[in-house]
Amino acid sequence: MLKIRDYRSCDVEALVPLFKELGYPSDKKTLERRLANLLKNNYLLKVASLDEMVVGFIGFSKLYFFERDGFYYRILALVVSESYRNRGIASCLMDSVKEQASLEGASALALNSGMTVERQKAHVFYQNYGFKRASYGFVLELNK
Repeated sequence: MLKIRDYRSCDVEALVPLFKELGYPSDKKTLERRLANLLKNNYLLKVASLDEMVVGFIGFSKLYFFERDGFYYRILALVVSESYRNRGIASCLMDSVKEQASLEGASALALNSGMTVERQKAHVFYQNYGFKRASYGFVLELNK
């Protein structure tokens, strides 16, 4: 049975391969540190579990508008294990965030998605879910 729940630190090992599928490979120790930092700074993370096995996650943050009053939720990461895709799990994760945002009075959900071939199926999913293309994103890489 599919269950959407808040992330627990014991889930980190199951998230390592999901981060890799998302294109963000990381080891367990690095991911533990990163998630601990994110989750204490207004970021949220929900996981999808099937029979107690984590098969997907959604990361998001509550942000405030500069251009008007109110706030919105920005989806920052969404992935379902490749072997569990096309079963409605991503929609259930998105529904969970949408419900939480609505209950808290958020005005919108927003997300950015890379313009790569690998992300084309994700773009179709977002549009089918009801998202509309509304802006361009820009990046300026800084010295590391």
